[in-house]
Amino acid sequence: MDIDTRLLQIFYEIYRNASVSKASEYLGIGQPTVSIGLNKLREHFHDPLFVRIGNKMQPTDLAKDIYPLVIDILSKLHNINQYKIEFDPSSSTAEFTISMTDISHLVLLPKLINYLQAHAPNVRLNIVPIDMQTPAKMASGEIDLAIGFLPQLEAGFYQQTLFKQHYIVLASANHPRLKGTHISDNEYRQEMHIDVLATGGHYVVEHELQKLGVTRNILLKLPSYLGVGLVVKETDAIATIPHYLSRVLLSRGDIKRLELPYAFPEYSVKQHWHARAHTNPQNQWLRRICFELFCET
Repeated sequence: MDIDTRLLQIFYEIYRNASVSKASEYLGIGQPTVSIGLNKLREHFHDPLFVRIGNKMQPTDLAKDIYPLVIDILSKLHNINQYKIEFDPSSSTAEFTISMTDISHLVLLPKLINYLQAHAPNVRLNIVPIDMQTPAKMASGEIDLAIGFLPQLEAGFYQQTLFKQHYIVLASANHPRLKGTHISDNEYRQEMHIDVLATGGHYVVEHELQKLGVTRNILLKLPSYLGVGLVVKETDAIATIPHYLSRVLLSRGDIKRLELPYAFPEYSVKQHWHARAHTNPQNQWLRRICFELFCET
């Protein structure tokens, strides 16, 4: 017979109280149950363990020998049951790995860094791109959080919407042909375009234009959004970009935004995390901060 935790607790309380009845009161179980447990222990050790002397249950020599071992086991079990990861952002030196798009680098990251400097000065960030390996790295614990457009995550992941994204057209403020706040279908087809080959949004743009039968006159292809503002500013080429990024680029001047002539669908930008990190206090804190800083829903 294997001895379970319940039997060890019965042994401990009888030893401590020198009484079966008092042990049952402390454990909140019936006295017959305590007696049955004691009998199982006696059978296991082939020893009475406790003998009645007067009105007290006195331990045998074997009971005295195993008592320290029982205390040690129960103490360790208590510590395991009470164990939790403590996280104090003001003193933590944790490093978080966050998977982001290049748009998030420009729009979201500065706000997060400013918050950390004020409230968690010793916390560090490691920013990596969103790619095909991102879900696997979240599952393995290499990536703590992913912020962006990840439409095809399998089971085992959580997600939380931060804001909705839609597309606009970016053009030079001094563009010789495009006036006003809208661009027509004909103008969109005739103007030269900068195509950004970033993951996520790029495929949304291409898919919608293909459905509409619109073929762009591509002047330049960029691997990311990082240089699109400067190229638009200095040339007559236009770019179709997420409106969230346009806020940053417009603040730098000499650029204007135009409304698309097409009804592109919105998509959600979310933060994603794996189930393995769901109850981790550090990860919970990071998710809460990102939600508070970036949520616009």
